[in-house]
Amino acid sequence: MLAAITPTAGGVVFTGDLNGDVLALDAGNGSVLWRNSTGAALGGGVISYLTGGHQRMAVAAGMSPAIWPVPKTTGRVIIYSLP
Repeated sequence: MLAAITPTAGGVVFTGDLNGDVLALDAGNGSVLWRNSTGAALGGGVISYLTGGHQRMAVAAGMSPAIWPVPKTTGRVIIYSLP
C-alpha cells in the first residue's frame, strides 16, 4: 500500500497501491470488501465526503515520480459514488 489510509465511521478503510488499485477494507479484520483498478499508480490521499446527500470518495491516480518503478502517466482525480 502506498496511498493514504482513510478510515470511515462505518468500519470501512480505503487505500490504494502502486498497481493502481483502490481498495475498501474491513476495518475489523482487514479483508478486501471492494477493489477497482484505475490503471495508474495511486500515491496521493483517498478522501471521503458527502455532497448532495451522497457519499463520494476521491483518489489521486497517475502519480509517477522518478523514484517509483511505475509507468509514466497523466495524473488525474477519480471520484466514486458510494451506495
